[in-house]
Amino acid sequence: MDLYDADGSIAWSRHLVVYHDDCQELVMNMALSLRVALDPSLHVPPAPPPPPPSPAPPPADAAAATPARRAWPDFSVGLAGAAVFGTLQETTAGTALHVALRYPSFSLGLEGQVQLPVTIQLDETTSISAWLAAANVMPCSRQRHLFACAVVSVGVVTTSSTDARIVDTSALWLATGPRAGIEMPISDRLAIQFYGDIVLRLSELRVESQEGVLWTPPAYGGLVGLRLDVNLDPRSEAPARRAALPRGAEAAH
Repeated sequence: MDLYDADGSIAWSRHLVVYHDDCQELVMNMALSLRVALDPSLHVPPAPPPPPPSPAPPPADAAAATPARRAWPDFSVGLAGAAVFGTLQETTAGTALHVALRYPSFSLGLEGQVQLPVTIQLDETTSISAWLAAANVMPCSRQRHLFACAVVSVGVVTTSSTDARIVDTSALWLATGPRAGIEMPISDRLAIQFYGDIVLRLSELRVESQEGVLWTPPAYGGLVGLRLDVNLDPRSEAPARRAALPRGAEAAH
């Protein structure tokens, strides 16, 4: 059996074989074949087109040019100088040694702070000298070159006097307050920070003699400081710098 299209070409063809000279079987096979040939609903759908080829992996140089995000923080140390006002009644100078673990948007710092002795003249014959040593813990939020911190300070205020008998020469120092500032990078290792603190004293602090209270410092004060930071682990920018080198220059090194 052959089926021709309008152009006279064979569009479908079947060759049927029957055994034992059974005409009934031959007619039924012919009917079934014709139904399959003429009924479009019985046609086998064409196979779907093959999927598009997967894109080629990026070249090794392009992958190396994008540095991977680091999972560990940088470690920095710094030395600061500050002008302190209000904490010990008179304006004085201070210094601090700072260490910090730094992520791109967050840092956790620990600072050892010393405020130099300040002399307070109570009257014509009596004066006292006081200085402060404290440890500060500072979690900070960072946004580009700006940062804001919460400072918790714990330490000791030491007082002395040559004219009066002070009952307790050492007293607990506990304070808190905000810090805000700006960081100006010099290189991938060095940066300068300019910052300011508001200091709110939480502990009771007063200087007493046998005659009574000689001096009570204010409950709040502040400071402005300048710090030089050194980044001890500046590897976060190293892949980008290496990727920028031409192949010839890299081979020469």
